[in-house]
Amino acid sequence: MRKLLSFMLLYSSVGIVWGSDWDQQSLKTYGFFQNYFYHQTQRDATGPQQNSFSLQQLNLIFRRDFREDWTAFINFEVLNNFSSSNQWGAVNIQDGWVRYRWGKEFSLKMGLHLPPFNHLNEIKNRTPLLPYIIRPLVYESSFKEEIALEEFVPERAFVQAYGFVPMGKAKIEYALYLGNTSNVSTAKDGLNGDVTGIDTTSRVLVGGRLGVRWKEIKVGLSATHDSKNFPSLWADTLGVGIDEITKVPRVRLGGDISFNKWDWMGEAEFIRVRYDDDVDRLKLNKEFYYITVGRFVTEPLLIYGSYWYTKEHFLPLDKQQIKVPSIGASHALNDRVTLKAQYAYVEIKTYQTGFKETFHNYTVAISAFF
Repeated sequence: MRKLLSFMLLYSSVGIVWGSDWDQQSLKTYGFFQNYFYHQTQRDATGPQQNSFSLQQLNLIFRRDFREDWTAFINFEVLNNFSSSNQWGAVNIQDGWVRYRWGKEFSLKMGLHLPPFNHLNEIKNRTPLLPYIIRPLVYESSFKEEIALEEFVPERAFVQAYGFVPMGKAKIEYALYLGNTSNVSTAKDGLNGDVTGIDTTSRVLVGGRLGVRWKEIKVGLSATHDSKNFPSLWADTLGVGIDEITKVPRVRLGGDISFNKWDWMGEAEFIRVRYDDDVDRLKLNKEFYYITVGRFVTEPLLIYGSYWYTKEHFLPLDKQQIKVPSIGASHALNDRVTLKAQYAYVEIKTYQTGFKETFHNYTVAISAFF
């Protein structure tokens, strides 16, 4: 009883402080998640059919507005039925930043965050707002275990200046950010006592986006520049010195256009990744584009068609392309819950070996905001 009374006294005291001093600065907690069921047909001779349920993604968000011009934000992301005991999935901190806002024309964001790159990168984890179950390939976080997503899009920035400039009925949007390169130490590296999660080079990622928004139409160009160290074992394979495969400059270029008008929506993007190196066999360039067009049959029901294309170069002198035509539907049951269905036909082709596989993927999902 004494412990219960002590707890109630403490709870009451905290409530008094919270109510008197923190009403306008209260901590907001919310999030969203998406569960799906999928059926995948046999991948030619390489694998059996699959049926599976999955908690594809869950985001838990904490936000606090200190004043009108200062905000703190934390976003935890859980992927693929995460279970540490079963070694399933992953947990990531997507955001941990504080923002100073000087009007709508200028804001300064300091701390870990998803940087703007094309239309989809900043909003790719907001599953209830997206029509897709499986997102266009380089934005599908649940594929991190299979695809090097960060080769195509930047996933971490730490300082960003952004805003917009009014131009009549249009707005000029801008963003400039800094972050780490991809040469971040991990537990797998076995480096000599280096703290994991830090950049092991003296370089930084520099990126930005410049766009125009006019009514329901948005157009933009994005770019990043950083460098990458390739594995030292590659030096022997390529017959070059280690210095030729370290600090290799990498440039990502992207463009996007999107609209939502007259019961129609559409979005399209392209991404080009180029390595500026002097090693002929180290041409690991990459390309990606997608286009989606949809129509709102009713206000809550959207039906769409989409096409994704990815091409990557691998060592030694090989190339792989993935083509995915897809159709789907998204139906908002209410402001919080959305039902989705999606079909995709996947074709994977590797040029040097001549290997090719195709399969069908049928998916249904429920996405909720809480």
